[in-house]
Amino acid sequence: MRAVYSLLPLALYLAAAALQVRAAGRDRTAPARLPLAVALLGFAAHSFILFFAIRTPQGVALAIADSASLVGWVVAGTTLVAMAVLRLAALPAPLLGLAGLLAIGTGVAAGFRETHLPQWEIKAHISLAALAAGWLSIAALLVMLIALQDARLRARRPLGALALLPPVETMESLLFRALAGGFVVLTLALVTGSFFVEDLVAQHLVHKVSLALTAWLIFGVLLWGRWKFGWRGRQALRFTLTGFVVLALAYFGSKFVLENLLGRHWG
Repeated sequence: MRAVYSLLPLALYLAAAALQVRAAGRDRTAPARLPLAVALLGFAAHSFILFFAIRTPQGVALAIADSASLVGWVVAGTTLVAMAVLRLAALPAPLLGLAGLLAIGTGVAAGFRETHLPQWEIKAHISLAALAAGWLSIAALLVMLIALQDARLRARRPLGALALLPPVETMESLLFRALAGGFVVLTLALVTGSFFVEDLVAQHLVHKVSLALTAWLIFGVLLWGRWKFGWRGRQALRFTLTGFVVLALAYFGSKFVLENLLGRHWG
C-alpha cells in the first residue's frame, strides 16, 4: 500500500508539469496559477508521506529511497517558491518531474534504515545536507538543459520544446545561483557534520567524507573560475556534473555499499 501512496506525489508533480508546459506554450510571461496549485497539492502529499516514513520513536530513520525523497522534497519546495515569485516559462516542468522521480519509493524500503537520535544538531545537519543536495541537483539539471539549448543554437537547429524554456542567459544566471547557494549550504553541512566525527575509520566515514570534500572542492573551483574568469558553457557543464556525481557517490553510493553490501552503518 505504501508503494501506491509514494506514487501520488509523482502523479501530481507530473500533472503540474504538464499544465505548466501548456501554460508556457500559450503565454510565457503569464502567471500559471493552476500548475502552482496542483504542484502545491503534490508537495503537501509528498510532505505527509515523507514525514511519516522517516519519523520513528527512536528518531529519524532514513533508507536510501527516503534520503532521495528528502532531496526531491527540497527540489519541489524550491521550485514552488520560484513559480510563485518568478516567471520561468516551462522550466518548472522538468524540475517537478525530477522531484517526482526522487519521491518514488518513499517509506517502502524493507531493508536497513539508518536511525539518528532526535537531537537538534543531527536534524540540522541532515537538513543542511538535504538542502545542499537539492540545490545542487537543480544545478545539475539546469546545466544539462543549458547544454541542450546551446547545442541546438550552435547547430542552428530548431529548439523545439526547448523554446519553452527561459533564454540561455537567464538559465545560466539561475544555474550559478543554485550552485552558489548549494556550495554555501554544503559548506555548513560539512562543518556541522564534523561535530559528530570522532574516528573516521571506526565510524565508517572515510569514503563519505573524502568524496564530500572532493565535491566541495570541485564546486568551489567552478565558482572561483566563474568569478575570476567568467567560466560558463563547457566548463560549467563539466565541473557541475562531475561535482554532482561525486557528491551523489559520497552519500548514496557509500550508503548503499555500507548498508546493503556490508551490512554496516555510519556512526
